[in-house]
Amino acid sequence: MVKRKHKPKPLKQRKIALERVETLFKEAEKAFKDNPKLSNKYVHLARKIAMKYKVKIRSPLKKRFCKHCYKYIKPGVNCRVRLGQKQVIYSCLECKKFMRFGYKKKYLTTSK
Repeated sequence: MVKRKHKPKPLKQRKIALERVETLFKEAEKAFKDNPKLSNKYVHLARKIAMKYKVKIRSPLKKRFCKHCYKYIKPGVNCRVRLGQKQVIYSCLECKKFMRFGYKKKYLTTSK
């Protein structure tokens, strides 16, 4: 049995898809205060577009939705943020799950 390889979507379509994903996240941020369900719907649409056109969601945008329940999260409102040794821990207050994002400490150098 031959494994079928899918053709990548045209570059122009992928660029449009990436712009739409970013626009949907901006709209989700605006709509969150008044209607959190609408912002969750925007995130759901953005994910579907990114998967369909095989576009990666940028790292800052990935941190704006829960990896488990896919709801839009806003730190301090429906998400708790804690600093660990080498990671930032987001805990979603909707589904009670954790997401860990690594970071490196910048060491200060003393110059004379």
